Amino acid sequence: MTKKPRKIIVVDDNNANLTACKKILRPDYEVFPAPSAAKMFDLLENIKPDLILLDVDMEDVNGYEAAAKLKENASYSDIPFIFLSGRIDATSEMFGLNLGALDYIHKPFVSDLLLRRIETNLSLIESKKMLEEHSKTEELSAPLQAIINTLNTARDTDDPVIIKDHIDKAIDASKQLLTLIEEIP
Repeated sequence: MTKKPRKIIVVDDNNANLTACKKILRPDYEVFPAPSAAKMFDLLENIKPDLILLDVDMEDVNGYEAAAKLKENASYSDIPFIFLSGRIDATSEMFGLNLGALDYIHKPFVSDLLLRRIETNLSLIESKKMLEEHSKTEELSAPLQAIINTLNTARDTDDPVIIKDHIDKAIDASKQLLTLIEEIP
């Protein structure tokens, strides 16, 4: 089974930077160029990217403002982003990271380094999702095991009081399990 290429939106108002990013990323990713934050939000209405590369210094809406709007909108708040910037001062970088950026890459960037940092961040995101899914599986298995144990105990006795007590416990554990299942996104 072939894995679908991950989607990256590249937002930069400099056409040369968009072209360079497309050329670097296209062999490994499905790339959606956006020459402005407004165009990025237009794209987001139709696609859910795995990552956004977001220039800081743009006309109209800068990258910091665009990132804040991403975080404010429940539909986009979980989309990871990395800032690309010609700014090399620590204050700008810290500001970007405090907005929720995964990383802050300085321009001009080195192609191999850009690819490595993107892949590292996407791998970390995938690992986190796998851990959350594993945790949810463990969370679901505990009440299920309690139901099985309770019903086995009820099956192995003739005492109606014990049977009723264990059936009540199985119902409670079933309700707990149902609540956990309903919380799964």
